[in-house]
Amino acid sequence: MATQTNSTNQKPSLSLTIAVLSLSMFAVMSFSTVSPALGRIQLSFPQVTQLQLQMFLNFPSLFIIPFSLLSGQLTLRFKKRHILLSGLILYGISGVSAAFAPSFMVLLILRALMGISLGLITPLSFSLIADLFTGEKRAKLMGLSSAVATSSAILLSLLSGWLALYNWRYVMGVYGISLVVFLMVYFYLPEPAAQSQKIITQRKLPALVYAAALFTMFSIIIFNLITNNMAFYLKEAHLGDSAATGVAIAFYQAAQFSVAMLFDKIYRLFKNNLAILSMGISVIGFSILFVANSLTMIILAVFIIGLGIGSLVPFNALTISNQVTSDLSGWALSLNTSALFAGQFISPFVFSLINSIFGYTSIRFHYLSAAVMCAIVAVIIFIVKNLRKKRSETSG
Repeated sequence: MATQTNSTNQKPSLSLTIAVLSLSMFAVMSFSTVSPALGRIQLSFPQVTQLQLQMFLNFPSLFIIPFSLLSGQLTLRFKKRHILLSGLILYGISGVSAAFAPSFMVLLILRALMGISLGLITPLSFSLIADLFTGEKRAKLMGLSSAVATSSAILLSLLSGWLALYNWRYVMGVYGISLVVFLMVYFYLPEPAAQSQKIITQRKLPALVYAAALFTMFSIIIFNLITNNMAFYLKEAHLGDSAATGVAIAFYQAAQFSVAMLFDKIYRLFKNNLAILSMGISVIGFSILFVANSLTMIILAVFIIGLGIGSLVPFNALTISNQVTSDLSGWALSLNTSALFAGQFISPFVFSLINSIFGYTSIRFHYLSAAVMCAIVAVIIFIVKNLRKKRSETSG
């Protein structure tokens, strides 16, 4: 059994690294695993509407947000290992038990419990990287964490689609992987070393933490346009069907994966200018998407956009973790997690409101709006960054 240790002063073992990175796949696994099986689930419960199935898929998100915040507060009072192990137990029970659900209502209840477990687990997946690693190793693992999440989404979708051909209930067995991760956490992942009592009594988060969380929410609001609207966009533009949609999203995810794998090197090169660069790249991608008249242009556009967002998720988490002590990292990163899922939830409403204000009828204008918004945010970040630099030089 792992005990409390200051792992930042030791060379991390491969088992520790794998244990920490394995936590990154649980959020995507909750959605990617069950998504391919929705059609088969509807066959078992024919009275269920398509809207109810969509609600079933996204139901955990409603519980992730408040319980992510609760998880952050719990880390101030309880050991992170205990919170994490409890979350993994609840995740496994709620996931695997769905295979035996006698009704759709029971499935919804189990999805709610899964959302609660994810609220406990997800913030800690980044928080423990911040606690147990420092410097370039921390930056590298932040990127690898996003890469694991992206690759897991692809692999689990394929596995679940194959299992669903036999029986959708077999798909729920995939959630049993939480038992393997539980054992790895129990034996190989130590409790982060406590800070001094003086630091423990400091509970105020820096303003930059809140700013980074808001930036995370904005990023997800914008980039959710790709996965949410691509199928409708291709149909509207008469440029492809569901197969073309799959190809476009695959290129989008491949770009994210590539950047996440190289994140530590990219961050070392651009440092805090990375946020501005990512927004600039995204402006180019969304602009191409707005004027695209072929599937090739669309694939090029989403690949460029994927390069933009691929660095933002680990960048925001790293920025936040570098601003706080390990005692506060759980609370700070729980805010970031809540902001991420809040952005995912409200993204359709934001662009629906923009459509209503400006009278848009085409999905194409969503991408124009995204390009404009990314440009505005890039300018704001540039101005704020330079004001902070001038203030620092003046005070110095």
